[in-house]
Amino acid sequence: MEHNQHIYQEKLKKSTTASKRLFLSTLVTTGIFLVELVGGWISGSLALLADAGHMFTDVLALLVSSLAIWLASKPATKSRTYGFYRIEILAALLNGTFLCLIAAFICYEAIMRFGIPKDIHTDEMMLFGGIGLLANVISAGLLHRSKESSINVKAAYLHVLSDLMGSVGVLVAAGLIALTGWQAFDSIVSLFIAGLIVRGGWNVVTESIDVLLESVPRDLDIVCIEKELRAHEHVVDLHDLHIWAITSGVNALSCHIVVDEYDCSQSLILSINKLLKERFNIDHVTIQLEDGHVHKHIAHHHTALSERKNDDHHHAHHH
Repeated sequence: MEHNQHIYQEKLKKSTTASKRLFLSTLVTTGIFLVELVGGWISGSLALLADAGHMFTDVLALLVSSLAIWLASKPATKSRTYGFYRIEILAALLNGTFLCLIAAFICYEAIMRFGIPKDIHTDEMMLFGGIGLLANVISAGLLHRSKESSINVKAAYLHVLSDLMGSVGVLVAAGLIALTGWQAFDSIVSLFIAGLIVRGGWNVVTESIDVLLESVPRDLDIVCIEKELRAHEHVVDLHDLHIWAITSGVNALSCHIVVDEYDCSQSLILSINKLLKERFNIDHVTIQLEDGHVHKHIAHHHTALSERKNDDHHHAHHH
């Protein structure tokens, strides 16, 4: 339990920093949303309005992320022995799915807009797009350092990054429309933004599903870990090796190890724990040791039994 407490404290320290940054980022994004909404209405630019709509879904996404981080930092209880870690993964899954839906909506809007060009005031579009870009750079800067601490912050960071691309897109579209007078640049840029959003969203979705299905974390190589464990002295064999993530950045491993002498168990387990923590960043380790001699005896017993059964069967057949 103390070991779990220690991991929990480490995770808590990271998530406190992350949630402060997420909160600031949410404030900034809310500001941009309001600015772009007014700007889109004044300039008549659907790209700005679409970007504002995109911002609004981001405000929601960031709020979901903040809530999830707050819940995930709550300590474990008697009935929830791992705490609320997985809430973070569920939030990331929700966020990623949301990103893909936003992208689909932007594509639809952009295609519809090709047919119905609209007069756009490029000066206002430039001004509000510029404000949006500046605020997004601040937001992305806030989340950049914390993005590796959790898949959830990473999802929020990707949201902000796609906003940043959106703002750049709005500025590029405004510039091109001002130069050429061709309104369709609005739609072309929007489709490009949608493509970027889908890429980020899909990554978050697949990573979350991996954690929920308890797959081996992407940054760990199970073949390499098994080789390291087998190379340990006193290890004769191992089976039932499982490696999974409780939440992003908190990895667990369990396996059965057959040893040649049982007296070495304490030092062997300590040395394996140290290896797994230092080399592979695996915190939760559960190892079941089995005596090699007993194993041999049982295996021998089973072989003898099956041979006797075969003999009996053979005799019965003859009679």
